[in-house]
Amino acid sequence: MPFISVILLTYNREQYLPIMLDSLRNQTFSDYELILVNNGSTDGTAELCDAYAETDARVKLLTIPQNIGASFGRNRGLAAATGEYVTFVDDDDRCEPSMLSFLADLACEEYADIAICGSYNDFEDRLEPYFIDNKRFVFDRLQGLRELLKRQLYNAAPPTKLFRRSLWKGLSFPDHVLVDDIHVIYKVFERAQRIAVWNIAKYYFRKHSSNMTAFIQGKQMTPELLNEYLAMYQTRAEYLSKHAPEIAEILKSLCSLLCKACVRTS
Repeated sequence: MPFISVILLTYNREQYLPIMLDSLRNQTFSDYELILVNNGSTDGTAELCDAYAETDARVKLLTIPQNIGASFGRNRGLAAATGEYVTFVDDDDRCEPSMLSFLADLACEEYADIAICGSYNDFEDRLEPYFIDNKRFVFDRLQGLRELLKRQLYNAAPPTKLFRRSLWKGLSFPDHVLVDDIHVIYKVFERAQRIAVWNIAKYYFRKHSSNMTAFIQGKQMTPELLNEYLAMYQTRAEYLSKHAPEIAEILKSLCSLLCKACVRTS
């Protein structure tokens, strides 16, 4: 059983995928498996996946004939994972060669259920720090949840995070949503007893017009996306009020801020 399962879902990323695959191949940490999920690609991505799997025995290649959503592919990858820990990376990003070693050491040293590193946003012509701070923290369950909600040290994006795989038991990414991670990550954090954070940059989020987070850089929010976030906030408040009532004060504060933001938007 490998220590880490890296889950990489890809769809029509012929241009970017080799960069991520090479950054994984060059990791200084070798005790991992790569769950490579080809999510119904129609360009040259399938051939890239086949070639990579043939040259590295650590690769488990899963092929989905038709893309029916990112959530389905991630859940397939999660079901195939066998590592003690799992991490998710995106097919248009890249990792520092030391990322897996850094996160594994952090998790082991702190007996952490979740270990988190920092990152950069890569705009090709410039790098912008994204949750970078050379301070080290260890949080208990409630502290970790509060920090997740405040989004000052880390956010809900799965990359940059190493999760104990048992935290995901019974959980999955939801289908038929625009941004799947926001609906499930808070549930994973609610189960974690220790969260270790050391925001040294080890991951690069590539920013371009065709990725899902382009709306953030453009400061644009479509009505569909706004409705999804509003529904998630309500569901999250109900879930955490039941499972972690001790943080009710921050949930109320966030709801108040959200209502004010909605009034300004309308």
